[in-house]
Amino acid sequence: MPTPVCTKCRRPIPPDDINVANDVAYCRGCNLSYRLSELTLDDNLETWVDLNQPPRGAWFINAGGDSVIGATNRSLGTAFGLLFFALFWNGIISIFVLFALSGTLHVLNLPQPDWFPAPKMNGGSMGGGTVLFLWLFLTPFMAVGLFVAVSCLNCLFGRTEVRVAGAQGAISTGVGALSWRRCFDASQVKAVRILQTINSKGQDSFSLLIETREGRQFKFGSLLSGERRQFILSALRKTLLR
Repeated sequence: MPTPVCTKCRRPIPPDDINVANDVAYCRGCNLSYRLSELTLDDNLETWVDLNQPPRGAWFINAGGDSVIGATNRSLGTAFGLLFFALFWNGIISIFVLFALSGTLHVLNLPQPDWFPAPKMNGGSMGGGTVLFLWLFLTPFMAVGLFVAVSCLNCLFGRTEVRVAGAQGAISTGVGALSWRRCFDASQVKAVRILQTINSKGQDSFSLLIETREGRQFKFGSLLSGERRQFILSALRKTLLR
C-alpha cells in the first residue's frame, strides 16, 4: 500500500503516523509534520481509501451502474464567522434599504408603515432621480450581503456532489435549489486530481479538478475538509478512470 513520503529524507511515512481526519502526516526521523493533502497530490489514493467506509459526512452510492459521490460542505467554524459578518453587514445595509423603500413608496404615492424613516434627503422630500440613484448605489452592497448569507447556508447545509450516469456527469455545489450545477462528458475524462493554489491571504487552498480530453476543466470541492476531499478523489478515479 503506497504511503506519503517525507520530502526531506524521502522515506515513507507509516500509517501509524498519518492522521487523515486532521490532514497530518508526521515523519519521526526528521521530526517534521506535513499536510497529508500536500504529500498525496499525485498519489494513487484509490488504492488505500476504502470506498465502503467513507469518512463522516461523505458518501458513495453505486446503484444500477449510476454513481453518486459527495460530501457535506459543513464547517461550523467558517459558518459562524460568516454568520457574524452577514448579520453585521446586512444589519447596516437594511437601514439604507428601508430608507430607499420609503422614498420609493413616497414617489409612487403609496402608503407606508409609520415606523418607516421619513423619505427626506438634504431637508427635502426625495424625488424619483434620487431614489433611483440610491437603489443603484445600494445594489452591489446588497449583492455582497446576499452572497455572504448564501455562503453561510452553504457551510451549514450545503453539499458537493458528483453524479455519473453512463456518459453523463454532473457536479453540483450548494444548498437545494441554490446549487450551482455543471455537466460534463464522463466518457472524456482524462484526469482527476487535487489542485493546490495560493489564496489572497497567501495560504494554500485545495480543490478537486476534473479534466477532459477536450481541454475542459471543472474545479470544485474547495469547501470540503481534507479527508472528504481525498475520499471523493479516490471515488471519482475509480468511477471515471476505470
